[in-house]
Amino acid sequence: MDIHLFSEESIKTTAFFTGHRHLPSGEISRISENLYHCISAAYDEGYRRFFCGCALGFDTLAARQTLCFRDHHPDAVLSLAIPCRTQDVKWQEKDKTVYRDILEQADEKFILSPEYYQGVMLTRNRFMADRSSLCICYLQHMRGGTASTVRYALQNSGIRIINLAMCQDQYTDFLREESWNYMYTYPSAGRNAVTAPLRLLSGRKLSMKRISTIY
Repeated sequence: MDIHLFSEESIKTTAFFTGHRHLPSGEISRISENLYHCISAAYDEGYRRFFCGCALGFDTLAARQTLCFRDHHPDAVLSLAIPCRTQDVKWQEKDKTVYRDILEQADEKFILSPEYYQGVMLTRNRFMADRSSLCICYLQHMRGGTASTVRYALQNSGIRIINLAMCQDQYTDFLREESWNYMYTYPSAGRNAVTAPLRLLSGRKLSMKRISTIY
Protein backbone atom coordinates (compact mmCIF):
# COMPACT_ATOMS: atom_id res chain seq x y z
CA MET A 1 0.00 0.00 0.00
CA ASP A 2 1.22 3.50 -0.84
CA ILE A 3 2.44 5.05 2.42
CA HIS A 4 1.13 8.42 1.24
CA LEU A 5 -2.36 7.06 0.64
CA PHE A 6 -3.57 7.99 4.13
CA SER A 7 -1.19 10.79 5.00
CA GLU A 8 -2.34 13.77 7.05
CA GLU A 9 -2.80 15.76 3.87
CA SER A 10 -4.84 13.07 2.13
CA ILE A 11 -7.14 12.76 5.16
CA LYS A 12 -7.95 16.46 4.78
CA THR A 13 -9.29 15.75 1.30
CA THR A 14 -11.22 12.57 2.15
CA ALA A 15 -14.90 12.25 3.05
CA PHE A 16 -16.89 9.15 3.93
CA PHE A 17 -20.53 8.09 3.83
CA THR A 18 -22.60 6.33 6.46
CA GLY A 19 -26.36 5.87 6.64
CA HIS A 20 -29.26 3.59 7.34
CA ARG A 21 -29.92 0.50 5.29
CA HIS A 22 -33.66 1.14 5.19
CA LEU A 23 -34.64 4.51 3.72
CA PRO A 24 -38.08 6.08 3.26
CA SER A 25 -39.27 4.71 -0.09
CA GLY A 26 -40.79 8.01 -1.16
CA GLU A 27 -37.61 9.94 -0.39
CA ILE A 28 -35.05 8.06 -2.50
CA SER A 29 -34.99 10.62 -5.33
CA ARG A 30 -34.64 13.54 -2.92
CA ILE A 31 -31.88 11.81 -0.94
CA SER A 32 -30.01 11.02 -4.15
CA GLU A 33 -30.28 14.62 -5.32
CA ASN A 34 -29.07 15.95 -1.98
CA LEU A 35 -26.17 13.49 -2.02
CA TYR A 36 -25.04 14.76 -5.41
CA HIS A 37 -25.21 18.38 -4.25
CA CYS A 38 -23.27 17.51 -1.11
CA ILE A 39 -20.56 15.65 -3.04
CA SER A 40 -20.28 18.62 -5.38
CA ALA A 41 -20.01 21.05 -2.47
CA ALA A 42 -17.32 18.95 -0.82
CA TYR A 43 -15.42 18.75 -4.10
CA ASP A 44 -15.52 22.53 -4.42
CA GLU A 45 -13.91 22.76 -0.98
CA GLY A 46 -11.06 20.44 -1.97
CA TYR A 47 -12.30 16.93 -1.21
CA ARG A 48 -11.25 14.35 -3.76
CA ARG A 49 -11.63 10.89 -2.18
CA PHE A 50 -15.08 9.64 -1.15
CA PHE A 51 -15.16 6.50 1.00
CA CYS A 52 -18.16 4.19 0.85
CA GLY A 53 -18.78 1.11 2.99
CA CYS A 54 -20.64 -0.87 0.30
CA ALA A 55 -23.73 -1.67 2.38
CA LEU A 56 -27.28 -1.64 1.05
CA GLY A 57 -29.44 1.46 1.31
CA PHE A 58 -27.72 4.82 1.79
CA ASP A 59 -24.26 3.44 0.97
CA THR A 60 -25.44 2.21 -2.42
CA LEU A 61 -27.03 5.57 -3.22
CA ALA A 62 -23.86 7.37 -2.17
CA ALA A 63 -21.62 5.19 -4.31
CA ARG A 64 -23.81 5.62 -7.37
CA GLN A 65 -24.01 9.40 -6.95
CA THR A 66 -20.24 9.59 -6.54
CA LEU A 67 -19.82 7.67 -9.79
CA CYS A 68 -22.24 10.05 -11.52
CA PHE A 69 -20.29 13.01 -10.19
CA ARG A 70 -16.99 11.45 -11.31
CA ASP A 71 -18.29 11.32 -14.89
CA HIS A 72 -17.85 15.11 -14.95
CA HIS A 73 -14.93 15.34 -12.50
CA PRO A 74 -12.49 12.52 -13.29
CA ASP A 75 -10.14 13.42 -10.42
CA ALA A 76 -12.86 12.51 -7.90
CA VAL A 77 -12.12 9.08 -6.40
CA LEU A 78 -14.62 6.48 -5.22
CA SER A 79 -12.96 4.33 -2.56
CA LEU A 80 -14.71 1.24 -1.24
CA ALA A 81 -14.12 -0.12 2.25
CA ILE A 82 -15.32 -3.69 1.86
CA PRO A 83 -15.80 -5.39 5.25
CA CYS A 84 -15.31 -8.92 3.89
CA ARG A 85 -15.20 -10.76 0.59
CA THR A 86 -18.47 -12.56 1.39
CA GLN A 87 -20.47 -9.44 2.20
CA ASP A 88 -23.09 -9.97 -0.51
CA VAL A 89 -23.52 -13.74 -0.13
CA LYS A 90 -27.07 -13.48 1.30
CA TRP A 91 -28.20 -10.51 -0.77
CA GLN A 92 -30.93 -10.63 -3.38
CA GLU A 93 -29.69 -11.05 -6.93
CA LYS A 94 -30.75 -7.55 -7.99
CA ASP A 95 -28.71 -6.06 -5.13
CA LYS A 96 -25.72 -8.23 -6.03
CA THR A 97 -25.86 -6.91 -9.60
CA VAL A 98 -25.74 -3.29 -8.44
CA TYR A 99 -22.97 -4.10 -5.95
CA ARG A 100 -20.80 -5.79 -8.58
CA ASP A 101 -21.28 -2.87 -10.95
CA ILE A 102 -20.07 -0.48 -8.22
CA LEU A 103 -17.07 -2.74 -7.51
CA GLU A 104 -16.16 -2.72 -11.18
CA GLN A 105 -16.26 1.07 -11.47
CA ALA A 106 -14.61 2.03 -8.17
CA ASP A 107 -11.13 3.58 -8.18
CA GLU A 108 -9.97 1.93 -4.95
CA LYS A 109 -11.12 -1.16 -3.05
CA PHE A 110 -9.94 -2.08 0.43
CA ILE A 111 -10.96 -5.56 1.60
CA LEU A 112 -10.71 -5.72 5.37
CA SER A 113 -11.31 -9.44 5.98
CA PRO A 114 -11.57 -12.63 3.89
CA GLU A 115 -14.65 -13.80 5.83
CA TYR A 116 -17.43 -12.32 7.93
CA TYR A 117 -16.92 -12.16 11.69
CA GLN A 118 -18.81 -10.41 14.48
CA GLY A 119 -17.58 -6.83 14.52
CA VAL A 120 -16.32 -6.66 10.92
CA MET A 121 -18.83 -3.90 10.08
CA LEU A 122 -17.58 -1.87 13.04
CA THR A 123 -14.02 -2.35 11.77
CA ARG A 124 -15.13 -1.12 8.33
CA ASN A 125 -16.81 1.96 9.74
CA ARG A 126 -13.81 2.96 11.87
CA PHE A 127 -11.45 2.32 8.98
CA MET A 128 -13.26 5.00 6.99
CA ALA A 129 -13.65 7.44 9.88
CA ASP A 130 -9.96 7.24 10.81
CA ARG A 131 -8.99 8.23 7.28
CA SER A 132 -11.45 11.08 6.69
CA SER A 133 -12.16 14.62 7.81
CA LEU A 134 -15.78 14.85 6.64
CA CYS A 135 -18.74 12.53 7.23
CA ILE A 136 -21.79 12.70 4.97
CA CYS A 137 -24.51 10.74 6.71
CA TYR A 138 -28.20 9.92 6.76
CA LEU A 139 -28.93 9.67 10.49
CA GLN A 140 -32.51 9.57 11.78
CA HIS A 141 -32.14 7.83 15.14
CA MET A 142 -29.52 6.89 17.70
CA ARG A 143 -29.67 3.13 17.22
CA GLY A 144 -27.48 0.89 15.08
CA GLY A 145 -24.29 1.17 13.11
CA THR A 146 -24.82 4.63 11.63
CA ALA A 147 -25.28 6.22 15.05
CA SER A 148 -22.24 4.47 16.52
CA THR A 149 -20.15 5.50 13.51
CA VAL A 150 -21.13 9.16 13.84
CA ARG A 151 -20.41 9.05 17.58
CA TYR A 152 -17.01 7.50 16.93
CA ALA A 153 -16.17 10.04 14.24
CA LEU A 154 -16.98 12.96 16.52
CA GLN A 155 -15.46 11.65 19.73
CA ASN A 156 -12.26 10.21 18.30
CA SER A 157 -11.54 12.26 15.21
CA GLY A 158 -13.45 15.53 15.48
CA ILE A 159 -14.81 14.96 11.99
CA ARG A 160 -17.27 17.47 10.56
CA ILE A 161 -20.73 15.98 10.00
CA ILE A 162 -23.33 16.68 7.33
CA ASN A 163 -26.62 14.93 8.11
CA LEU A 164 -28.97 14.70 5.12
CA ALA A 165 -31.83 13.18 7.11
CA MET A 166 -33.18 16.25 8.93
CA CYS A 167 -34.04 19.87 8.36
CA GLN A 168 -32.25 22.43 10.54
CA ASP A 169 -35.00 22.78 13.19
CA GLN A 170 -35.35 19.01 13.57
CA TYR A 171 -31.58 18.63 13.79
CA THR A 172 -31.28 21.32 16.46
CA ASP A 173 -33.90 19.59 18.60
CA PHE A 174 -32.27 16.23 17.98
CA LEU A 175 -28.86 17.41 19.14
CA ARG A 176 -30.35 19.09 22.21
CA GLU A 177 -32.10 15.87 23.20
CA GLU A 178 -28.97 13.81 22.63
CA SER A 179 -26.76 16.34 24.45
CA TRP A 180 -23.99 16.00 21.89
CA ASN A 181 -21.66 18.90 22.54
CA TYR A 182 -19.88 18.82 19.19
CA MET A 183 -19.73 20.90 16.05
CA TYR A 184 -22.20 19.94 13.35
CA THR A 185 -22.97 21.15 9.87
CA TYR A 186 -26.65 21.56 9.15
CA PRO A 187 -27.98 19.79 6.06
CA SER A 188 -29.77 21.46 3.22
CA ALA A 189 -31.12 20.56 -0.19
CA GLY A 190 -29.69 23.82 -1.49
CA ARG A 191 -26.11 23.63 -2.65
CA ASN A 192 -25.08 27.04 -1.28
CA ALA A 193 -26.25 26.21 2.22
CA VAL A 194 -24.26 22.97 2.17
CA THR A 195 -21.15 24.57 0.76
CA ALA A 196 -20.85 27.42 3.22
CA PRO A 197 -20.01 25.50 6.42
CA LEU A 198 -17.39 23.23 4.83
CA ARG A 199 -13.76 23.98 5.54
CA LEU A 200 -11.74 25.27 2.63
CA LEU A 201 -9.00 22.74 2.00
CA SER A 202 -6.51 22.48 -0.81
CA GLY A 203 -6.76 18.96 -2.17
CA ARG A 204 -4.33 16.85 -4.15
CA LYS A 205 -5.67 14.82 -7.02
CA LEU A 206 -6.05 11.10 -6.32
CA SER A 207 -7.16 9.27 -9.43
CA MET A 208 -5.10 6.07 -9.26
CA LYS A 209 -6.70 2.64 -9.62
CA ARG A 210 -5.83 0.25 -6.82
CA ILE A 211 -7.13 -2.64 -4.81
CA SER A 212 -5.72 -3.50 -1.41
CA THR A 213 -6.36 -6.43 0.90
CA ILE A 214 -5.93 -5.63 4.58
CA TYR A 215 -5.67 -8.75 6.73
